Amino acid sequence: MTQPTREKILDVVFKLVYINGYNGTSMAMILKECGIPKGSLYHYFKSKKEMVLAVVSERINPRMDEFYQLNVEESQEGIDTLLAAILKVSKKELLVSYGCPLNRLNQEMSPVDSDFEKAINSIYNRLRDKITLLLENSQLKLDVDKESLSEFIIASVWGSISLSPTQSTTGRYIQTISHLINYLKSLKV
Repeated sequence: MTQPTREKILDVVFKLVYINGYNGTSMAMILKECGIPKGSLYHYFKSKKEMVLAVVSERINPRMDEFYQLNVEESQEGIDTLLAAILKVSKKELLVSYGCPLNRLNQEMSPVDSDFEKAINSIYNRLRDKITLLLENSQLKLDVDKESLSEFIIASVWGSISLSPTQSTTGRYIQTISHLINYLKSLKV
C-alpha cells in the first residue's frame, strides 16, 4: 500500500529539514523529493512554515516521546531509567551525526519565529517535566534542585550531539557524556 500524500510530505520535510535546516530546505527540494506537483503540495499545506510546524507536532513530538521513554520500571529508580536513555543516544547513528532534531530547529527558528518557539518550548517543557519526575522518583542527595538538574541534563545531551556531522561520532559522544553520567551517579544516596 502506498503512503498517503500528506504523510509522505511530512516524512520528506522532516528528513530534509533535519539534515539541511529550515533555511537550507527549499520548496523545490521538497517537491523533487516528494515527486508531486506544486498544486498537490499546496492542497495540504499553505506554506513551508505550516509544513514544518506540522512536522514538529506530528513527527518530532512523537519521536521525542518514543525515544525518551522515560517511564520508571518497577525494579529501577528514575535516575537509572534516565542513565539508560542517555546511553541509548549512542546507538542512534543519525542522532549522533546530526544532533537532536528538536534542538536543531530550536537553534535556527526559535530566535526568529514565535510560532516555532511556542511549539518547540511545549515539547521541551514536557521533556523537562518527565526528567524532573524521574529525578523525584530517585534516591538523590537532599540538596539537588531537580528541575534545574533536568535542564542541565537536556543541555548536556543536546550539546554533546550538536557538533558538526564531521566532528560527531559515537565514541566522542560516549566520551563526552560519561562526565554527565558520572556526575548523576554521584548524586545517588
